[in-house]
Amino acid sequence: MSVSPQARRPLTELHTYSLGHVYPPNNNKLPRFRPVYADYIVYEQHRHEFMNQPRARAALLHGGLVWRLALHSLGFDILPSVLDGISREAVPFGLMLDVNGQTYFDDELSEEEVDFMCGTYYVHNNDGNVEIVSWWPRPQAWAASGLNVGFWSSRCESWFLSRLENIRQGVSRERHQSTNDANGPMTGKQWKGSLKFNPGTNKMMKNVDAACCSLLTTAFTET
Repeated sequence: MSVSPQARRPLTELHTYSLGHVYPPNNNKLPRFRPVYADYIVYEQHRHEFMNQPRARAALLHGGLVWRLALHSLGFDILPSVLDGISREAVPFGLMLDVNGQTYFDDELSEEEVDFMCGTYYVHNNDGNVEIVSWWPRPQAWAASGLNVGFWSSRCESWFLSRLENIRQGVSRERHQSTNDANGPMTGKQWKGSLKFNPGTNKMMKNVDAACCSLLTTAFTET
């Protein structure tokens, strides 16, 4: 596919979605930012809006929890449309691969959009530090969790629905003592503590990834 250099555009020109930065109140007597269910509804509405944009196809291609959140916005009936091909934003802003002299494009979320899909806030503290918290585990925490088994399992679905229900109720019923989870957004460290489950899963997935890479390397070498 022949594409002129001008067809590729910097991500700064792309309208992206974000829950943004939260700054501490000027009055120290005021409570620090603690999102409530109403904040979750706002995040969910923004996510539904984003998922109706053409490049939202990239969220379905992302896999894992981001894939499930995308389906929660659009429903499972949308899945076949992923095969219809790239969106109009794939060439200017998406993934570009060069294979044997051929250029290929596909839709891809920016890092900011991935954070947005997970309901991420950047909370600025009075000491100048920024705490990153999210309603749902970001990819790094999900990849290291006991739920990351390479496909969306029944256990993943059970956890997702339970987490969603707990957020709606606004009361934590599980792992409150170990994670200080009030069913609001959590830090990456808190998410990793909350999602341990079977500790052997992470090691298994690393071995699977290594075996897949070895197989692909051998296959390309032989061809």
